[in-house]
Amino acid sequence: MGCNSGGTGDPLAMPPADPYGSGARLHELLGPATDWLDPADEESVNCTGIPEDRKVSVTGATVTVVDEYDETSNGAIGNYYVQDSLTEPVAFSGITVYSPGFSPPDLRVIPGDVMDLLGTLIEFPGPSGSEFPFCRTLPEIGGAMEFRFEGGGATPAIIDVEDLGLYDNARQWLGMLVTIHDVTLREDGYGSESGRYSFRIEAGPGLSGSEIPTIANELFDLQSFNEGGDNPPVLTAGMQVQSVTGIITYFYGVHISPRSAEDIVL
Repeated sequence: MGCNSGGTGDPLAMPPADPYGSGARLHELLGPATDWLDPADEESVNCTGIPEDRKVSVTGATVTVVDEYDETSNGAIGNYYVQDSLTEPVAFSGITVYSPGFSPPDLRVIPGDVMDLLGTLIEFPGPSGSEFPFCRTLPEIGGAMEFRFEGGGATPAIIDVEDLGLYDNARQWLGMLVTIHDVTLREDGYGSESGRYSFRIEAGPGLSGSEIPTIANELFDLQSFNEGGDNPPVLTAGMQVQSVTGIITYFYGVHISPRSAEDIVL
């Protein structure tokens, strides 16, 4: 009578599912703009090589901020900023989510929520007829956001302020929550008729015009923080600030946009 040499052995172990999902991560989709930047085309009239819009599925991105501050008083709210849910942030891992829809439709998203995104990745070249110079673009996603779970919030990337001095360098941080240290203000705060309020900051030698990055009021009332009440301005030309935390944005120039007064450490 034959012996049965077969055994049940240990059951196959199934790897645990990734709580952040199996979709793409932002840093896998984004990268430098070297294929289409043109330093000779200031008016951006002959831009070639800008990537076509493409469908993407991103999972496990953490919401860093919801733009609820209308600095221009013309409805400039509704953007969301998300980045890959990483303990140590990496370059090209954040993006603007432009006027998204939600699943379910009544979903209300707050910073720290971990979301999936299904939509279209675009390289926005600027408003029609007033394109960004030198064929620069702003990566954005438009589409639907779906709730995955409540997370613990995003970790800011610690970067050098000189990374913001030129678009080519700053692009890797667009849409991301970052912290810069030892920030020197080039001049007092200044406003515009549109409602924007900014501070130009030192970011290396030889910069001029729109190459100079700014601290901007895109996400909170920076002017009231600086000039509110009867006290002298909090921030003045020549002052060195210990640190500024905020979202890196681009609109004809590179900006760091604090989320609240707590993001500015004097």
